[in-house]
Amino acid sequence: MIDVTLPPRPRIRFRRRRPPFIGASAAVIAILAALATDPLHPLVLFNTTPSEPPGFYAASAAPVRVGAIVAFKAPPAAFPYADRKLGYLHRTSMLKAVAAGPGDSVCTAADRLVINGRNLAPIASRDGEGRALPRWTACRQLGPDELFVFSARVPNSFDSRYFGPVSRTAVMGVFKPLLTREERA
Repeated sequence: MIDVTLPPRPRIRFRRRRPPFIGASAAVIAILAALATDPLHPLVLFNTTPSEPPGFYAASAAPVRVGAIVAFKAPPAAFPYADRKLGYLHRTSMLKAVAAGPGDSVCTAADRLVINGRNLAPIASRDGEGRALPRWTACRQLGPDELFVFSARVPNSFDSRYFGPVSRTAVMGVFKPLLTREERA
């Protein structure tokens, strides 16, 4: 009998390769996340409140005008109330539609929001938990740097009815829905 010894078989290693779209998708998500974290110029915002449909919003080159959805830093008048109920406002922006702009007439004196003579909404005195809400009480024309933000989607939206006009300098940009849940709150 002849003893034949074969050389050891080379070990073949298979390397699993990820499909290219997984790596590319991860890169795109990482870039969007990095861009969305620039607090002064976000490219993408995630809205969790019902004032605008919850979801993702993308920065737009559209002009700031009535009807546009804008992101802005909450004005100082919002914080006495927000500190108790909406502490996140110090760290994030608010997202609301512009209801009135420079030269528009805004009145909140009679427990109703009236813009350019049009009766739009009531103004609540207490929130859903019974706490007193702040209130901006005035009847006047908005100045050249002022915007009045308002959400008709929910009756208790914390908007300019409670903290007054927003300065254009506080606006971080106009945003368009990217991926949202459109149901009404």
